[in-house]
Amino acid sequence: MDTNGPRSGDSEGAPRGPEREGDVEPGAPSVAPPLLPRASGRGVVAGGPARPRTICIIEDDQGVSEALAGVLSDEGYAVMTAANGAEALARLRDMPAPALIVLDLMMPVMDGYAFRAEQLRTPAIADVPVVVLTAGAAPRAAELGPVDILKKPVDLVALLDAVGRYV
Repeated sequence: MDTNGPRSGDSEGAPRGPEREGDVEPGAPSVAPPLLPRASGRGVVAGGPARPRTICIIEDDQGVSEALAGVLSDEGYAVMTAANGAEALARLRDMPAPALIVLDLMMPVMDGYAFRAEQLRTPAIADVPVVVLTAGAAPRAAELGPVDILKKPVDLVALLDAVGRYV
């Protein structure tokens, strides 16, 4: 999958339309049609209830954690963070299950592999999808079960596309 190209719905080199309702491009009719919400995979499922929009980021590097939280918050998601798997499990016991977990593999105290094994044994969070972030290879990827794996440094378009598939 090419993650460096335009986002879905964008055409390379195509002129972009108005960014907000009411904006008019030069030469366009004075009444702009209402814009549809951006298709991001979040919020209300067609004909269904609103899904939770909380994303749990489990990452020991504070700079990476803050950057991911900022991007996801800007996209309209609620974010909770934890510096390792043990901290995340403790916090997840006291809150509703998040819609998605973004998981670093290499962390102190409890790494991503140990967290994922415990997650799969915990009924309240066993079904929460996971996007794994790793700076290197994931030689034990089979232990993780079904997850998306993104390489660090994280391509934000790839991250947002992965998030949009689940939330």
